Amino acid sequence: MPTATLRQRLIRLSKSVVLLAAVLGGQTAIAQAERDTWRWFEIEVLVFKHSGSEDVAESFAWTGPATPAASQFDPLPRYFAPDIRAALMDLPACNLPTVIPTLSQDSIWCRRPWEANPWLPMNWPAPQQALAQLAQLPAQVIDGSGGPVQQATGPYLAPAQQFELNEMRQQIIRRGVGEPLLHMSWYQPVFSLQQDYRVRLFGGKNYGATFAPSGYPYAPEQDEFTQAEAAQESTQQSLTERLQQLLQLQQEGGLQFTARAADQPLPKQRVERPEQPEPVWELDGTVHVYLVGNYLHIDSDLELREPHLVRWQPAALDEQAEQMVQNEGTSQFLRSFKLDQLRRVISHETHYFDHPKLGLVVQIRRTDLSARRY
Repeated sequence: MPTATLRQRLIRLSKSVVLLAAVLGGQTAIAQAERDTWRWFEIEVLVFKHSGSEDVAESFAWTGPATPAASQFDPLPRYFAPDIRAALMDLPACNLPTVIPTLSQDSIWCRRPWEANPWLPMNWPAPQQALAQLAQLPAQVIDGSGGPVQQATGPYLAPAQQFELNEMRQQIIRRGVGEPLLHMSWYQPVFSLQQDYRVRLFGGKNYGATFAPSGYPYAPEQDEFTQAEAAQESTQQSLTERLQQLLQLQQEGGLQFTARAADQPLPKQRVERPEQPEPVWELDGTVHVYLVGNYLHIDSDLELREPHLVRWQPAALDEQAEQMVQNEGTSQFLRSFKLDQLRRVISHETHYFDHPKLGLVVQIRRTDLSARRY
């Protein structure tokens, strides 16, 4: 269809513009006046989750997803969902439709009146909104545009054809030891620890349609009639009826109160689903590569999120009784497993960060601009 063709062309155009801007436009977090002294490296990462790691989950605390640390380079949102609104606004306005549809170039490369209105829901969403609609990232291997590092003024993605961890990724798949979640490489200037120049990584499934960023599941959606009916039933249930239910549970051996200092394994919460849920990725976090003198360091701060069945155990006795009456003791929770390791590394060597649930493989390769130039 003409609309689909226009959108595809604009997406390709926007990707080229965004990637070119990353190479030529650079980042504003660090003064551009110092770029002649930047030490550039190529960094390749392969992140995968281990197969058959379900049994080790109980050895970890019950924690929900954490908000990733602030990053200075976050290339994946625009890689998967480029913002094409600027390119769309530069197109000429479309002519009035004719009786017989035409597929001429002028009728395709034009802007329809409603597409200029950002408040209309049928308009194409912004990158973050588009990402939130994905059930899973469409690719694990990130193929960047590349370019000469001598001309770069900011970090940029490298092409997949120069990856050196391809064989390892294929072996992980063939042997069934894990599932790759993200494989990418990029060029960046590496600074000191104090600059805190982090790169954000994410991948895998998007749990945002079911779980809130806190890890709690969204409450089931109910129409107004169902909500009113449930509220009426709750009001009409007398204290006598509730006591009879508790007495019946006691006779059946199903009423067991437990003294606890706090809710276990964590407090239960009811979270209403917003109109536009945020994406909650299976893999999310940052990698911080920095220099201490001439020594490279890698600080990994990654999370793997998995839905787990949890049995809520409230501390308050009245909440325990209510839970027994309603028979609502279990539900899903998006559990987080953190890979947080710091290591001093040597360039052009393969470094493996191990975790019972998650694996991270990193190579840092020198470029022509890696040596000190001051």
